[in-house]
Amino acid sequence: MADVVRSVTIVLAGAAALLLGHRALRHWWAERAGRAYELPVDRTGTALRAGAAGIAALLAAALAVPLIGTGGQAAVGTQAAAPVPAPVSPAVPPPPARTPEPAPPPPEVHTLGHPSGGTLDQLRDGTLVWLPPRYTTPKASGIGYPVVVAHLTAAANADLYAGFALALHRRHADPFVLVLPVGCDHDSAAITEAARRYRVLVARKDTGVIGVGADAPCAVREALATKGRYAAAVGISGLYPPLAPSPLPHPSLLLATTPGETATGAAALRLRRALHPHGDEVRVIDGVAAHRELFALVAGYLTEKLDGPAKTVTPPPAAVSPKPPRLPKTSRAPKTSKVPPASTPSASPTPPARLVARTPSADPHAAYPPHIAPQSRKPGQSP
Repeated sequence: MADVVRSVTIVLAGAAALLLGHRALRHWWAERAGRAYELPVDRTGTALRAGAAGIAALLAAALAVPLIGTGGQAAVGTQAAAPVPAPVSPAVPPPPARTPEPAPPPPEVHTLGHPSGGTLDQLRDGTLVWLPPRYTTPKASGIGYPVVVAHLTAAANADLYAGFALALHRRHADPFVLVLPVGCDHDSAAITEAARRYRVLVARKDTGVIGVGADAPCAVREALATKGRYAAAVGISGLYPPLAPSPLPHPSLLLATTPGETATGAAALRLRRALHPHGDEVRVIDGVAAHRELFALVAGYLTEKLDGPAKTVTPPPAAVSPKPPRLPKTSRAPKTSKVPPASTPSASPTPPARLVARTPSADPHAAYPPHIAPQSRKPGQSP
């Protein structure tokens, strides 16, 4: 508002300066024109008007200078204070949210180590498979191995592998492939998966089962209730419930206890008495403190009751002998007696040959002999 008033004052002062200057100039011309007629000259009016015009001009200039300076500084300050606009980049839409890739599935077979000289693998469902020593050697590439399903705690796994490897080293037992399912109700699936991935024999005469501690009743029950799956079963330190009557033929059974286990020993004898009327073979042993030695005895017992490793590859056909050279026409062939031609070998493949395992010696720790004489299906091996 003050700038507007000052601007109006400047305009009025300028107009007054122009008007007064014009009046002073006219008065001067009038005084000059009267000199020709010898009129008296009075320059007072001209001086007053010229002075008033000068004062008005100075007032206008005095008011205009601050206004001009303030306006210039304000304009300069405004230009200096105005921020330089930043370059505006074109708006780019954000990329769509990326769907996270699913985690890769775990490997089908994962090797955990080589306990007791063998190879321990873990399948995708958690099943453990222990391969005996020399399973991966070239000489054993065409051999299938019997299977032993084992149910026990993870703390006893090392003694299980060591006991079977010790019996094999002593030549008291055949090599077995040990399959450790994740539960007692997974036996069939674990055996099927092992047969798909390894060289194993899964017929009844080649398959046994072991249960230790709290898993012993489960393993024994599966062996006695499942027809055609197991030829032999072993229960160690187990408390077995009363057996339901069944007309099925039961597999051979070994019940073992360690020293000081009164309750499990009584349960083993009770189960033996229940199976005796059916003519089943039940063997009870006790007094073996070390679990490694006990598992070595179990390996020998399963060697007695199960068939051993067998060749699974048909041998190549026999080589054909070359034909005799033809004699010249001029020479005579010597007379020979007529011999009937040799019979041509049959084209059918040779059946797989069984590897005869060494029958273990009598168990020195047997506290209770079996009710019936054990009949091994294996011929003895000469020393």
